[in-house]
Amino acid sequence: MLLLAVFMGLSTFAQDEKTAASLYNEGLAFLKAKDYAAGLPILEAALEKATVDSNDQIIGLAKKNGSIAASNLGNAKKKAGALDEAIALYNKGIEWRPEYGSNYRGLASATEAKGDIINAITQYITAGDITTASGKNKKGKKLYKKARNMVGKIYQSKDYPKAIEAGKAFLEVRENAEVAYYVCRANTESIADEEAITYADKAIEFSGAKVNDKYYVAKAKAYEKMGKNTDAVAAYKLVTGDKYKAQAEGKIKLLGSK
Repeated sequence: MLLLAVFMGLSTFAQDEKTAASLYNEGLAFLKAKDYAAGLPILEAALEKATVDSNDQIIGLAKKNGSIAASNLGNAKKKAGALDEAIALYNKGIEWRPEYGSNYRGLASATEAKGDIINAITQYITAGDITTASGKNKKGKKLYKKARNMVGKIYQSKDYPKAIEAGKAFLEVRENAEVAYYVCRANTESIADEEAITYADKAIEFSGAKVNDKYYVAKAKAYEKMGKNTDAVAAYKLVTGDKYKAQAEGKIKLLGSK
């Protein structure tokens, strides 16, 4: 719809042969026919010509519609399995129009398809930021959730070192209690050092006023794994809800007797 709206507003451009305007209109005609492979290089030529001519109007329009073409062509390349080509197209679209979310989403998806999960996680968060900034809050939340769930799947697969790496990469760019919890639990199941406590505390902090009891349990289990029973008991005593209450009370009794 955006692309069509732009088409309607451009019918008055002069058709001088090989001017920036004529190249732009030629490329736009291919885009209108959904022939993005043919239209994109012509828009690039229009952009180059407009840059030489200092034609700001054509520069802006070529970048705007070029980013749409890059996204659509990137999607086609990704579907065909040409992931490196798709990634190059998405990056080109991002360079031309940094505020356009589709290229960020495509980039994250193609990076994930290549198996580069750590980078894909952070790219999904960036896509969420850009999408949210454009007013699409619901889509933005889905992208954040996608990134969070990717960390969760790694943790559930019991690849604990990778779960720690993925979780830390996520948390470098966005706070999330559940991701901090995954890092805590992955540490407890593998290294079992003070870093587990650090991330348990982050999970508690990021929760705000209402803390999920499982974060206290995670902290307690980390202390228990390190042999710090007094600290574990103190953490278990913070549990108030019914779901973990019996478990916590049993642990308090058991550890308190040691």
